[in-house]
Amino acid sequence: MALYEDVTMLSSSGGYQATWKDVFQANLDTLFQLALLLTAEPQEAEANLTGVINALDFSKQPDEDALAVLQTAVAQQSIGSGGVISSAGAAEARSMLQPGLLPILHLERSARVCFVLRMLFGYATSACAGRLGIDEGAMKLLLRGAVLQLHHARSGHIAKTKQGPGA
Repeated sequence: MALYEDVTMLSSSGGYQATWKDVFQANLDTLFQLALLLTAEPQEAEANLTGVINALDFSKQPDEDALAVLQTAVAQQSIGSGGVISSAGAAEARSMLQPGLLPILHLERSARVCFVLRMLFGYATSACAGRLGIDEGAMKLLLRGAVLQLHHARSGHIAKTKQGPGA
């Protein structure tokens, strides 16, 4: 993945590039998975993370909120992008995600973005709605629909595993 090259090529001259490089390297997999959940397209997720790396202000020292700063930047990049998900891209995305996150990819884009922002990033409902340009009521409906869809998918999976193979 070119991202690892982008991060390792950050020079350590001037500012706090070496410190930011350490933060990126420690959290790159998590940041990529979050970008992938928001876009459902591996190339787009990678391009968004590269954009975050290129836009980062290395003159400021990262603090205890450095990961939150990076997550916010990834969310802004990833929400702004987002086109049609190709079947090849979706298959590739599924192969790159942790198994527990796979059901999230099956959500419709708006519901998926709402769920990721609220439940994984921890954004307030009003902040999620603002990021998506919708009102809070619509945000709550999308989130509720996403949770119900994920619950239904989980219930179906549990029922299949209780029945055993070949059932």
